[in-house]
Amino acid sequence: NPRVVFDADSMMSRLGGDRHLAGIVLKGFLEDMPFQLNNLRKVLDGEDARGARFHAHTLKGAAATVSAESLREVAVAIERAGDAGQWDRCGELIPRAEEEFERFKSLLEHAGWV
Repeated sequence: NPRVVFDADSMMSRLGGDRHLAGIVLKGFLEDMPFQLNNLRKVLDGEDARGARFHAHTLKGAAATVSAESLREVAVAIERAGDAGQWDRCGELIPRAEEEFERFKSLLEHAGWV
């Protein structure tokens, strides 16, 4: 489902059901992601294809690690657009990535994960 913000079951199964570890991993992700998004924005502004691919791929992997599904899907779209040199499309997707990150963060806070 493309609109799943957080697949808690998937994450917990990967972490062997360790809720404490999940909290540590999620907290690290929440602290790091604003820097990741900022770095991605910078390389996109400079139309740096290699940098964009690297940062979008990093974002995709980080989102997958914490089962932030909707954010991961936006990262995949950014990676594809960057590969195709579609800089305008990448620029349109950055606010969506930020929005999905905020939704993820809000969901975690409301559900007591962090």
